[in-house]
Amino acid sequence: MLQTLYNAPSRQAAWLELFFDLVFVAVIGVVTHELAYTQDGHISAIQLLRFPLVFIPVWWIWTTHTLYSNRFDNNDRAHRAFALVIMALVVLLSTYEKNSYNEKFQQFALLYSVIRVMLAMLYLRIHVKHKAEVYFAKEMMIAILIGAVISGSSILFNGISKFVVFYAGIAVDMGLQFMLCSKTKQFPVDRKHLVERTGLLALIILGESVISMINSLSQIAVWDNYAIAAAVSGFTIVWAIWWIYFDSFNKLEHAKRITDGNVLLYSHLFLCMGLLMLANLIGHSIKGNLDRETFRMLAITGMFFFYFGKQVIYLVCFPPFRKMLITNTSICLAITIASTYLPRIEYSLIGMTVAMLFYVYCVYNWILPSKNIEAYMTQKSAV
Repeated sequence: MLQTLYNAPSRQAAWLELFFDLVFVAVIGVVTHELAYTQDGHISAIQLLRFPLVFIPVWWIWTTHTLYSNRFDNNDRAHRAFALVIMALVVLLSTYEKNSYNEKFQQFALLYSVIRVMLAMLYLRIHVKHKAEVYFAKEMMIAILIGAVISGSSILFNGISKFVVFYAGIAVDMGLQFMLCSKTKQFPVDRKHLVERTGLLALIILGESVISMINSLSQIAVWDNYAIAAAVSGFTIVWAIWWIYFDSFNKLEHAKRITDGNVLLYSHLFLCMGLLMLANLIGHSIKGNLDRETFRMLAITGMFFFYFGKQVIYLVCFPPFRKMLITNTSICLAITIASTYLPRIEYSLIGMTVAMLFYVYCVYNWILPSKNIEAYMTQKSAV
């Protein structure tokens, strides 16, 4: 009989899962080094492109392990051993990140593939022991292995072809797992646990904004009105992001339409990248080492990714919210874009702050009180 923590009445994120998240966020901190440095106030489009191309493999490892743990974690020694080894390999993977696009590409690609094979072995373990109960475990294992083999084979290619093959493996892996959605509904995700895990990851990544801000503040030699305005605006943006993200986040724990978890996790890819872009934007703005075009690129891209990643799951789960969410998001993005054309970056940062505070006001006063969504919630939540 399959015995796991799945749907346990008092289930919460385990200590090992919290450790797992902390390790990944530490690795993500290394990944975001592409955005941490400027040259003459400039971050190139190539730097901006490299960031998601390194972030996506790390995020996909976290996502696959999180979905497995959500359904099949029984807190036994074997699962702990696999998780700890995967964490160690991810840390090692991060050491190749800086040069993953030149002389260290082979090591990066092979190590990524080894981690994917280990994740496939977790599903093999379920298949061998419980194939009568979990009939999709074998297919999930095969999907992960196919992606790992394709990505690993990228070391046989040169030039741009090796990158195409490597990321094609990730895309195939994602696609094959997505095609299994109808079968994985045999074990719908433990909704409360999955929402908690994604929320914890977002919260820890949001902490990167605070770290970036503190590091930048420590480098200010002379405090003038502009430095004070940037610091206050930066902290207010972080506060507003927390409010926007978590104010209604608990509703997702009871959203009927979250069954396989894919929309929630995939949308968080964009949300997390947006948070990391905004973290670097705030840090650079406080230090005053960004030019106008770079600020505009990070501000618009970061805000778009954040709002897109945050809103998609609500648009899917709660149709009554759709019109107002789209309207309010569009207004906030428009204010952000317009503010990037103000004469000083500090003024632009204040404009972004106003946009986010406006969104907080809209949600608190117009969206949440005015829409009945009980039909889209589980009965437990309506009691």
